[in-house]
Amino acid sequence: MEKRKGLSIMNNMLFLSKVGKKYIEEIQSIAPNFNVISKDDVEDISKYIEDVEVMVCFDGDAKKELIDDAKNLKWIHLLSAGADAMPFDILKQRNIILTNSKGVHKYQISEQVLGYMLLFERGLNYFIRKQINREWDKSVRVSELYGKTVCILGVGSIGEEIARIAREFGMKTVGVRKSGKSSPFIDEMYTDENMIYAVSNADYVICALPLTDDTYHLLDAEFFKSMKSDSVFINIGRGSVVDEVSLIDALRQKNIRGAALDVFGNEPLSKDSPLWDMENVVITPHTAGISPRYMERAVQILKHNLKAYMGDGDYINVIDLKKQY
Repeated sequence: MEKRKGLSIMNNMLFLSKVGKKYIEEIQSIAPNFNVISKDDVEDISKYIEDVEVMVCFDGDAKKELIDDAKNLKWIHLLSAGADAMPFDILKQRNIILTNSKGVHKYQISEQVLGYMLLFERGLNYFIRKQINREWDKSVRVSELYGKTVCILGVGSIGEEIARIAREFGMKTVGVRKSGKSSPFIDEMYTDENMIYAVSNADYVICALPLTDDTYHLLDAEFFKSMKSDSVFINIGRGSVVDEVSLIDALRQKNIRGAALDVFGNEPLSKDSPLWDMENVVITPHTAGISPRYMERAVQILKHNLKAYMGDGDYINVIDLKKQY
């Protein structure tokens, strides 16, 4: 992996996304040989772009045309974890390093997943609707997470934190990851080839998969038919990993008990989507990753990798341009 040891020429580092003056100053202090530019602070970035060596942005901000114009670009750091909007063909052709902020979401997203599970297990979504109509109704099924099984698809930093919390509630944890590598918080780990078997006995199935060419609509009709009829599907990964038509059919036919969805193939979710009217569906508007501490954590990862780029240590969160994650 290329590093820029002994930087002596003033090169441009361009922030395409707003991060706050405090963080810009922190970056400038550890990279004095860079001219650190924020898109928000200049009228026209075109006069800087050719000499940009490093870009910092969220996934989707670094458009193909902009990368084409950045003739000296060596490294892109994403302030997001997802990278599915990046033009991987160009990055591979030019051997541009791509890193992300994997790990910044694990606490807030795992807490939201726990909230979803408690909501379904304790009937809280049902009771909230009854409260609006001032109805006292104890007929809803109420149970507990203790002893239940959760299956996590895509065990990375988020999945491991979900598993850690689930264990604290006495749940059995099952995981699926491409490598099949074990995790200290997963009781049973499976590879992608055994995903259908892994979800077949789970009470909660959580999708934390990235969107790649291989995962697009991976969770289809066959997948939902393999789940238990009293299981709940939760998606905090990427919406397009799910074939939404198949999910809606599974919910309508009661092949699964319910779903909690934070991400969708098209966002915002269309007002015409039948998901809005389903009582066994909880919808949140892609908010699981939001936290007031997000940027603080993301900048710490950026600072680590910037030091590595300048020759001090090793990168973290390097994205494999072939695998796209």
